[in-house]
Amino acid sequence: MTLRLPRFRHLRTKLTVLYAGLFGLAMLCAAIVLFAIVERNATRQVQGELVASSTVFDRLWTQRSAQLGGAAGLLARDFGFRAAVATNDGETIGSALDNLRQRMGVPIAFLVRADGKVVGLSDPKSAADAAKLWQAFDAGEMTGVVELDGAARHVIAAPIMAPDLLGWVVFATNLDAAEMQGLQRLSSIPIEAAVFQHRADGWFNASRRMAADPAIAAFIAKSTRNDQPATVTTAQGTAVALANPLPVLAGAPDSVLVIRYPLDKALASYRQLQFAIALTGLFGLLVTMLATWRMAQSITRPVTLLSAAAERLAAGDEASVPVEDNDELGQLAATFNRMAAGIAERERRITHLAFNDVLTGLPNRALFQEHLDLELKRRERNGGTIALLCLDLDDFKSINDTLGHPVGDALLRRVSENLAAEMSKCFIARLGGDEFVIVSEPEDAEEVERIARHALATIETPLVIEGHSVTPSASIGIALAPADGEDARTLHKNADLALYRAKELGRRTFSFFEESLNARAQARRRMESDLRVAIQEGQFELYFQPLFDLARNRIGSFEALMRWHHPERGMVSPVEFIPIAEETGLIVELGAWALREACAQAMTWPDYIRVAVNVSSVQFRRPGLSEVVLQALIASGLEPNRLELEITESVFLEGSEATLKVLHSLRALGVRIALDDFGTGYSSLSYLQSFPFDKIKIDRSFIQDLLTRPGATAIVRAITDLAQALGMETTAEGVEESDQLAELRHHGCSSVQGYLFSRPIDPRAVAELLRDENPGWDAQRAAG
Repeated sequence: MTLRLPRFRHLRTKLTVLYAGLFGLAMLCAAIVLFAIVERNATRQVQGELVASSTVFDRLWTQRSAQLGGAAGLLARDFGFRAAVATNDGETIGSALDNLRQRMGVPIAFLVRADGKVVGLSDPKSAADAAKLWQAFDAGEMTGVVELDGAARHVIAAPIMAPDLLGWVVFATNLDAAEMQGLQRLSSIPIEAAVFQHRADGWFNASRRMAADPAIAAFIAKSTRNDQPATVTTAQGTAVALANPLPVLAGAPDSVLVIRYPLDKALASYRQLQFAIALTGLFGLLVTMLATWRMAQSITRPVTLLSAAAERLAAGDEASVPVEDNDELGQLAATFNRMAAGIAERERRITHLAFNDVLTGLPNRALFQEHLDLELKRRERNGGTIALLCLDLDDFKSINDTLGHPVGDALLRRVSENLAAEMSKCFIARLGGDEFVIVSEPEDAEEVERIARHALATIETPLVIEGHSVTPSASIGIALAPADGEDARTLHKNADLALYRAKELGRRTFSFFEESLNARAQARRRMESDLRVAIQEGQFELYFQPLFDLARNRIGSFEALMRWHHPERGMVSPVEFIPIAEETGLIVELGAWALREACAQAMTWPDYIRVAVNVSSVQFRRPGLSEVVLQALIASGLEPNRLELEITESVFLEGSEATLKVLHSLRALGVRIALDDFGTGYSSLSYLQSFPFDKIKIDRSFIQDLLTRPGATAIVRAITDLAQALGMETTAEGVEESDQLAELRHHGCSSVQGYLFSRPIDPRAVAELLRDENPGWDAQRAAG
């Protein structure tokens, strides 16, 4: 043994030197490969992070556009604001825009009227730039990047309808260096962001108001054909860049968002790794044990990852292990991943069952409590109002008792599906039995009322369940935070109290918790109450506006317009009470009275003069309209061909077949039918094809632009030609200038209506007007 020991030592030395040399060579090659891999992976990671940052920006852009669009839309639908726009009340418009601008945190808010005029911008250049946006808005483009006052701006617009288009509420946010710095702060990596616009002399850095670097300009031009990240070298160094095209309005210069990530910053975190690899390689040449240890470490690493993943899984977190090889350790990692995925899926199912109702799939009481607590805490931080609506189906027990529990369960599922589909913006939960809750964040009490009415209407949809026709109904109790409670328990209790009150009021209605009624909600309910009293006490009166027959140069008919003489408020505008009357169904009784009164008044006029009465879509949905018209004609003795019913295309929106059936029954009576506000909807021509109207009334928006916009003239001429081809009369609404009258006469319009001839007048003034036009009419009338 002693003789062989030196030989073994020599062999051990040779093997050690050989292994050290081979290990050193392997480490050198490995170091070179790792350096290349690190740099390549770093570049790929940078590209991936740039794409992620671009995605975050797209989401922020979309969320900001939706947020500002929603705020602009809310202001555009506000009645007071629409009235201010319609009356050109600059002070009210400016105040509303300024308040909303400050509340939404945007630097610029203004109004572009339908005629292209701008309200809310004092700087002439800004106003001139803003006026150019009219064509894009008119074409339906509501958001995008534009050049405003020499700078890139992101504009968001919302149309103002009353019901005609009055203009657009517009927000404009900056895309300057400060805005880009804000975007950079939102990123998890040190990016550099800037917006570039394409101008006549090339690409321009809109964020810093300077010409773009030639390399950046070339990169942007190339990126229009390839939207992948690429390396760009400028005076500031080499960076990985990504160009993200931004949506622009028609006529605005092309705009892109360029995000840069400097390579020196991206690779900074990898320098130490590269140094460690080099140092390890050097030590590997000298220390074989270190190489052995690193080899052992490469074997134990998957086991360590499996151990760490098992600990995370035991703690209840999701865990997975990368499968790097197909060896025994790789197969063990794949098996572990399948096991972890199965456990996670079972936990998701358990969580769903714990927080969702088994029957309907809606959130259950536990999730509702959690959601309401979170909403109330968020309200404490951010302010605002939280509305809790407790909803209970009426007579649900009798349905269970008479039709059976399977029908009752099916009814609950159908009601849940309808509520979830129709009220997707609200949180809806089923607490048990036939009790549901709705959580919303309304702007005001009127919005709460709209939500409650919509919920009631959704539930009252007729259903057929297992062959049984069922029309469910519900009662709703409403509590508002913080007025009715700042914690979930108090708020829920008060909403329940309001629910009991709604049931005491006769069910199929909603009730606010007594202390939460604000002034506007009370005023609206008072308006509804006053409407009912006004109908009973006869506080309404019909005014009449003449329609001038251009062919005979005389008055051909009068349009009946309703007026309300309130004993305390005085004259109440139809714009205020007609929508409430339609929502509550009172318009049916009001419309019947208007028909009777209009027919009775027309009997006192010459035989050649007709009377036109507007009919609401609500009246069409209720049965018996033809009988109401027939009774009015019989009671007054008016010839049917002297009565003209004016409808808008809204009557076709909820079932055109039923509407056509009613129209044909009215035509069978001999009554004339006119299509009002023609040209303002999307399907006006299809309605002309569906039913042979006697007359179409050209909407006043075309008449107002008749002398200023060539397009309006072409539209009016096309409408009159179409009407003549179809054998229909035409009436132009809103004629206020003699030049408009001349133009309409030239295009063959049948009759005109507007302030050029007369405002709406009471019956006594109508008699005087007819007496002036027909001096012998009074004598003929007395003789008759």
